Amino acid sequence: MGSKSHTVEFTDEILRNRLNAYRLADREHWNFRGNAVRQHGHAYFQYPAMMVPQMVGDLLDAIVGQHPGYRRVYDPFAGSGTALTEAMIRGLDFTGRDINPMAVLLCQAKTIPFFDAALQEKSIQVFASARNARKSSIAVEFPNRKKWFQDSVAIELSKLRRAIQAEPAVWARRFFWVAMAETVRMTSNSRTSTFKLHIRPKDEIDGRRLSPLAIFEKITARNIAHLRMQKELLRNAGFIERGHYHGSVDIRIGDSALQEKTSTKMEFDILVTSPPYGDNTSTVPYGQHSYLPLQWIDLEDISTGIDRSCLGTTHEIDRRSLGGSRRGIKDVVESLRQRSPSLSATIDGLQGEKPDRIARVVAFCRDLNRCIAPAVAAMQKNAVMIWILGNRKVGGKPVPLDRILSDFLVANGARHITIINREIPSKRMAVRNNISATMRTENVVVMRKGIE
Repeated sequence: MGSKSHTVEFTDEILRNRLNAYRLADREHWNFRGNAVRQHGHAYFQYPAMMVPQMVGDLLDAIVGQHPGYRRVYDPFAGSGTALTEAMIRGLDFTGRDINPMAVLLCQAKTIPFFDAALQEKSIQVFASARNARKSSIAVEFPNRKKWFQDSVAIELSKLRRAIQAEPAVWARRFFWVAMAETVRMTSNSRTSTFKLHIRPKDEIDGRRLSPLAIFEKITARNIAHLRMQKELLRNAGFIERGHYHGSVDIRIGDSALQEKTSTKMEFDILVTSPPYGDNTSTVPYGQHSYLPLQWIDLEDISTGIDRSCLGTTHEIDRRSLGGSRRGIKDVVESLRQRSPSLSATIDGLQGEKPDRIARVVAFCRDLNRCIAPAVAAMQKNAVMIWILGNRKVGGKPVPLDRILSDFLVANGARHITIINREIPSKRMAVRNNISATMRTENVVVMRKGIE
């Protein structure tokens, strides 16, 4: 028993030292101040609160450097696919899940065949089809469509939608849908300075003269150039076979709290993820940001049978995300307190605050806790788990999500290795409001699944 314990402690110490070595060489290393460039597959679309690619890469390098046999990466909150892209660059297998169809589409677009020449030809056909289209009817209708899009913009977007739908290859359509999503983001009447939907002033809307077709062409050309860069990177590393990435990639839409393992065996060696930092209403509105683009995208190209009710309102995707519903929270408060002393102390510290504030914290932590058990269960014994999240404030009081998460993980058989604290020099977060202050730091929680 003593020998086994020594081996466990020694293994954790090696990884801890590997991670600490970065900061010993450069105290500012994990902040990536001025060094968080997004290029190749990372630069297709402006998604909210994306992880720093270089940070994820260093974390993966440290883990694989210690465990060369670790090849299978899992991200239960895949988002824009930062962990996916960094895993591919290292030739690793990847499985990702996300409840947001936009996130799933972004990940899919990063794993298409690297047929850049064919994609260039197809883009020319899409451009020509859209520009020569005689049909000028508006292809989609949804509540407040006229509020968010000028008719002239909606007509051009409709021509683009029909042109993309006419493309026979689904992999190419997915690539074009991402360019379409960015075009929608740039041409809607919502401000681009925030991830929330905020209408521009009327005089500003009236003064805009936009051509979605021209913007789409520019974005598509840019994204094809990024795809070529990633193809070259992968090919030089020997990870491209006949235009396809040589590793296994599995991207699915779904709630990480409800997902089932794909086999009876535990699947993954490494978990790298960044869950929301709080309920999306008061932190980062991923779903709200995705609402307008998804109205113009053919959801069947993302996944068959997507429930279109997820676009019933601008807040519906966020409502289905962590902390989006507060129903039944009174029934789980005591069990959550028992699983996390840090959460229990946080709830005590919020006594006297508005009940809504405590309810938000409890609802989010309840849903986060629900995701922990299936995530840990999907990991191999001794797997390394990286959770990147920020500690928000509620009512001016800190909510230590890093410690709360650590408590939940320990309750599910994980053990603590280290926490890396880093500043966020440029990350765009939610606007400051009376619920939460803008976060300027985040924590990298490093855990390992227990072994028998």
